[in-house]
Amino acid sequence: MNKFYLCPGLKKNAGAWVFSLLLVFWPSAMTGHAALAAAEETGANPSGLWQKALDVFQKNNGLIPNKMEIFSEMLDRKGRPDSLAKYSFNIIVDDQGKTRTELTQAFKDNQDVTAEIKKKMAISEAQEKKTAGKKDSVIISMADTPFNPDRQQDVTVRANAEKQLLFDKVCQRFDFSFKTEAVRKNKKESLIWVGKAWLEENSGIPLKLEFSFEPLPKHVNRLWMIYLYESTASGDWFLQEIKAQGQGGFLFIKKGFRSSTRFSDYRRRPQKGDEK
Repeated sequence: MNKFYLCPGLKKNAGAWVFSLLLVFWPSAMTGHAALAAAEETGANPSGLWQKALDVFQKNNGLIPNKMEIFSEMLDRKGRPDSLAKYSFNIIVDDQGKTRTELTQAFKDNQDVTAEIKKKMAISEAQEKKTAGKKDSVIISMADTPFNPDRQQDVTVRANAEKQLLFDKVCQRFDFSFKTEAVRKNKKESLIWVGKAWLEENSGIPLKLEFSFEPLPKHVNRLWMIYLYESTASGDWFLQEIKAQGQGGFLFIKKGFRSSTRFSDYRRRPQKGDEK
């Protein structure tokens, strides 16, 4: 939602990627078939759903998570877990409205490596300042999404007849492409998201995005991303989890990776003049 930049793991070595695994959803056979059959019988019309999704984004654009957890796995050549890491962050907004992440805990293969990782991050940040942001990393803004009303000139979308049951809600599929940019070595590079969006068939609330990038980052051979959203009874809607699975490497060294980035404890960004 807000322009908080998520870059842990987006390094030149694909083995260091920290994003999440693919979601496998197994709905109840009776509930799933009944709900989908009912939707087909009533002939739910997807017209206007995309605009409803844009309205949902606009209403909730001020929500910011307080916490972020990253779980990442490196896989061996047979697809078995080879290394497991977990990172916990606080997300802090300063007086100027800028957002930064603060590492609180880090574990690698069940060993507490918090002090070591904090030291490496401090060194990395110092080097970044010296090289004026020329480090070979990729930064993607969380505000970049095909649901942003201000970015619709960059979005191509088409309703698809397919429906899917997600979290006991029947969703309409939309195929989309989204032209955006990423920052690499302090320079902007063109990037296109290509994939599927799943909107609740009546409210238009987005529940899931599935996509890949064109072109893929350097040293990444295969990648599939999933954004999972949550909506509450009070009307709040926010990004709950980012999942990814892929493969990358250099020369003849290829490794699989999968990860899950989870956001929690959302609050609204204070407006100017609000009391703290």
